Order: sequence, then C-alpha cells, then structure tokens
Amino acid sequence: MNMRKIKSFGRWIAVTAIAAAAFAGTAFAKTKVACIGDSLTKGYLVGAGESYPAKLQNVLGSGYEVQNFGVTSSYVIDDGVLIYRKTDAYSKSLAYDADILVFMFGSNDVKAYDWTPTYFKNQYMELIDSYRAAAKSHGKEPKIYICVPPESRDSFFGVQRKAVDPTFLVAQAENAVMLDSYHLTLGHPEYYLADQLHLTGEAYQKFAEFIGDAIRNQKTGVVFAPEETIRPEVAEENARLLSAQKLASAMREQSYAGALAKLYAERPDWEIRGVVDD
Repeated sequence: MNMRKIKSFGRWIAVTAIAAAAFAGTAFAKTKVACIGDSLTKGYLVGAGESYPAKLQNVLGSGYEVQNFGVTSSYVIDDGVLIYRKTDAYSKSLAYDADILVFMFGSNDVKAYDWTPTYFKNQYMELIDSYRAAAKSHGKEPKIYICVPPESRDSFFGVQRKAVDPTFLVAQAENAVMLDSYHLTLGHPEYYLADQLHLTGEAYQKFAEFIGDAIRNQKTGVVFAPEETIRPEVAEENARLLSAQKLASAMREQSYAGALAKLYAERPDWEIRGVVDD
C-alpha cells in the first residue's frame, strides 16, 4: 500500500470513528424525566430514595433518567410561603432540559387564604409555560404530565378535589396529560405518615407505577387511577373526615374573608395577573 493510500485509509478510519461515536451518543441517549412539585415529590419524611421519582426510575428502567426537583412547602401561586419559581430547584429543572415533565402541585396551594381556581390555573400555566419557553429555545417540545395530588387525611380531607377542575383546564390549554391520582390512596389510611399528609414509600410506589404506565404507554387526555374496593371501616372514617372538613372549611373561609376582600379591593385583577409583582 503506497503512502497516499495509507493516508486516505487513515482519514477514513478517523471519520468513521467520529461518526460511530456520534451515532452511539444518539442511539443510547436516555429520555430525561423531570419531576417537579412540592414535598410529595421531594419525598419529605421518607427520604429521596423512597420518593416517587426514585421509584419511577426503577419502573421506567435504564432507558430513562429521572431527576427529582421537588421542594418541600412550595407553591405554584405567587403568594405562597415558598414560591416554586423562586427556588434553586426551579432553575436547575429548567437547565436540565427534560424530554418529559411531570408536575404535581396543589397540596399547599388549596390551603392558601387566597386560593381560587382561576388564580391557581393562571399561575400553574405561567409555570409550565416557562418550561415550554426554555425547551423551545433548545429546539425541544417536552411531553407534559400533570398529576392531581392525593388527599390528606386531616381537617383538609376532600379539599384537594378543588384542584381537579383548574388542573383539567391547565392540561387542556397546555396539551398535557392529566393524571388523577384520587383512588390511589383513598382507601388506604396505612399509606399516610403520622402527619396524615405525607406518604409512605409503599404509596409512592403506586404513584410511580401509575405515572410510569402513562409515560410508557403514551397515554393522552385524562388518566384515572383505577378504583379499588374500600373497606367498610375506611369508608366510615372517610365520611367522618369529610364531615369534619366541611365544618373546618367554613371556619377557615370566615377567618379569611377580611383579607380576601381587601385583596380584591386593592388588586381586582390579581387572579389573572398574580399577587406579587416581579
């Protein structure tokens, strides 16, 4: 082989190696999943290893990379104690540039004095739109799943259902999949920790399987967790909790009335524009 052929052959090997490396990087790239939410995403009190994102990684397998961007005590609404958009996790989740986004908010928002479905919906859409804009700047269009959080089993039992209608409207507007987790925990008091709000690893496993099934099977529209038979004693407890919640809610609404009236007077468009100026 003469020198000219040797050089040509060498260049061919180099080009082939680069092309092969590029193909390998593309062929084996993992689908990136960002889980975004409050303490029920973070895995508060049970640890990150028992959180639903950690279990979702196991459910989805090695073809996926799941990251947990949950922040305990965070809110979608901009008048919450801890606004998610003001956290480091928010910045990091934007930079992660995920292919799939899974949102689960509402557990804190529905308890705020200025909760309204319109306020929550608009603020939720602002949050999601910020991820869309970031992805678009990278030439991507992530698949979005929005999960309605589970009930608590305290004086707020049943309140979480207030988040269903606005979440549905958000999912419609954002062309997202809505995941209604209602039946995952409704009949299972044993899934709750002592505070009756946060969940056990067993419960998070069910969330991971529910969400993972929707992702793997590319489900669309509204996806409901399967109904289960509720034991009679649990059904009776649920009825007692619901009755107590109605009384507690009436008392809360009465105590909130003055502050809410003041807010409407000072900022009549707050449900649309938000409470806090950026």
